Amino acid sequence: MDSRWFKEDRALPKGEQTEAQESSEKALKNSTLFQRRLERIVDEMIDTANRAEEDFSQPNWQFNNVANISRRKTLREIKQLIQLK
Repeated sequence: MDSRWFKEDRALPKGEQTEAQESSEKALKNSTLFQRRLERIVDEMIDTANRAEEDFSQPNWQFNNVANISRRKTLREIKQLIQLK
């Protein structure tokens, strides 16, 4: 599980951090419905980005292509973040 999920817990006083992190981890792992649906939505967005047609007749087709590649990379990073394993 990505440590960024626990950033708020680490801001607490030392004595409260362990308990807060454990309760946060439990809450995150129990929200499987949310995680599963969000992962499915991101997968659909990746598929849509993969199917995006490259229209070379546009004057700025290179920029559109780079933007699409960047979008797919960002979506894959988001997918890795929401995998709560």
